Amino acid sequence: MSAPNRPTAARPRPAPLRRAGAVVVAVTAAALLAGCGLRMETPPPVEPSPDAVEQARGRTAEDALGLADDARELLASAPAEPVAAVLADVAAFSELHAEQLGGVYDSGLPDPTPSASPTDAPDEPAPTAETVLAALAEDAATALADADTVPDGPLARLVGSVATARTDLAGRLAAALGLPAPEITVPAPTTEDASTDDGGEAPSTPSVAPTPGADDASAGAPAGLDRTDLDALTLAHDEAGYALEVVAAKLGGDQRTLAQQTAAAHRDHAERWALAAGSTGQLDDPRRAAYALPPGLDDPAVATGVARGVESAVADTYATLLASADAGGRGDLLTGLADATRRARVWGATPVAFPGMPELAAEPLPTPSAG
Repeated sequence: MSAPNRPTAARPRPAPLRRAGAVVVAVTAAALLAGCGLRMETPPPVEPSPDAVEQARGRTAEDALGLADDARELLASAPAEPVAAVLADVAAFSELHAEQLGGVYDSGLPDPTPSASPTDAPDEPAPTAETVLAALAEDAATALADADTVPDGPLARLVGSVATARTDLAGRLAAALGLPAPEITVPAPTTEDASTDDGGEAPSTPSVAPTPGADDASAGAPAGLDRTDLDALTLAHDEAGYALEVVAAKLGGDQRTLAQQTAAAHRDHAERWALAAGSTGQLDDPRRAAYALPPGLDDPAVATGVARGVESAVADTYATLLASADAGGRGDLLTGLADATRRARVWGATPVAFPGMPELAAEPLPTPSAG
């Protein structure tokens, strides 16, 4: 007996089943191809494009390694002692710079544009003391520009310190060679620095182009700095001015003149930053009537040590604030770091790899090597 005619439910469409079957077939085929050692074509990996921060970091590190290599190669020729001593510092400091910067990035990808074979490449001339001097000046200027514009504040502080060290090395090498110091220009700041005429510039020190409008003590502060930052600059300069006034009273001759001139310049800088902060004449003006000084200032060694110490403190303050200031407006701070480092050196400070960064002062120098 046949069943009565009833409406039948709609059947599932066969198309999805066919698509599912196709997917299974495709997956199976891919697995078989993989088992046979074949794989579908994929695009080759692409070298990542570095951003502005990585470009500045990598450029500064690469320049440091180049300076170290040239100095080491030149040391192998046993140059005269005054030059050799500076070259040893160029090599050691530059290796520390590259290390702190993280070295040169290598993606591990093949070079898309292979270089010429060693037999085809022209031989590079051996470095000379003069070419190392030129490289120091050029790389210092490059690092100064990067320190001013790189978006990353802590990196700006490190690169600014490296630039200052290279500037000092260039001055020392020029003096050892009996050559004039190269001019290394600090980027023009967005605000106008107070006077850079601090007196007593050492003839072996690379000159820094004066900032336009240097006599305008009421110039604004670098963008990104707040009242606390400006108070720190005011206090550092005022303390240095006071200390050098006392030192001037304890010394004689050219050292007394130098201390007097530098003290006056520090007082001017303190007033400039106080005006920018709006603290001049206010109850919360950070400046004090007097500052504590160590005993024994009648000893010239103690007096000059105080001068070195206050100049180093000013350098540290400027370097610290490089990390806070906005990119493109750090020229004032870079100038302040360079000037204070130079003045400390005039008073006999030992050259260091990272001016303005005392936390890196304990970094051990690489073992000197002529090879």
